[in-house]
Amino acid sequence: MDDDLNCGICLDIAENAVETTCCHKIFCEKCLQGVFICPICRKAYQVKVNHVIRRMIGNKPSTCDYCHCITTRSELSAHLTYCPSRLVNCGVENCYFKASRETMKDHLISIHLDDIIQGKKAIVDASKVSEISDSSDLISRKLNKVGRAARLGQTGKFYCGGRSDTRCSCCDGMCGPGNGCNCSACFELDLKIRRLPKGYYINKEGYSVRKGNFWQGTVRFYCGRKVMPLHTLSGHLTDGWCGDDDGETVTVAKLFKDKYPLVDAIMM
Repeated sequence: MDDDLNCGICLDIAENAVETTCCHKIFCEKCLQGVFICPICRKAYQVKVNHVIRRMIGNKPSTCDYCHCITTRSELSAHLTYCPSRLVNCGVENCYFKASRETMKDHLISIHLDDIIQGKKAIVDASKVSEISDSSDLISRKLNKVGRAARLGQTGKFYCGGRSDTRCSCCDGMCGPGNGCNCSACFELDLKIRRLPKGYYINKEGYSVRKGNFWQGTVRFYCGRKVMPLHTLSGHLTDGWCGDDDGETVTVAKLFKDKYPLVDAIMM
């Protein structure tokens, strides 16, 4: 079974697994960058995210190299951020001290407290933050509110590549890196950059959606595009458009309340 999860190029377990449309082989997303002919069948191809394989890989056990704690591959990145045994660098300018998180806290308080309070030393390089966060450039890298650098993905939405904090069951639980649902910090970044008016949001495909009327016991969201089948699975007739105020809706415009429970509080 593990062989089916291995990348056809690096032969290791696929990172951010994607599947080719030609021979349906699994590859790392990065390994296929700049490759235009399938390495297996030598045909032109397109790629699609294989969410089932990503979940299978993400659920595989993984051991932290620092504290030897056993977690899963999908949780390892988040664990490393707070691992008590992992050494971190002091963030103060011109200080090269390295220690565990707990020791680093004592170091900052005992050595750099006055400098931090008085603002004499930069904890973060202000020029780099300014460069990344330039709000006048709509397509440049940005820092989201939790401090992660985010870039535009295939959907035109921002993704930071971190663990998603949304209640999503349709993706692999990560914010990007190229498509799907993003974390709430990048979702808020999307709304800021696009300057959407009150009641408008962005679905997982990158389209703007708007709240509709209360329909069949719930508030739904509509993108206004002509993407609906004339007969839905629930047996309703449609005119082919998603919305604009009530009726059936496409899957990608549903469940904003479940994914982003504080959506009304964001940017409103």
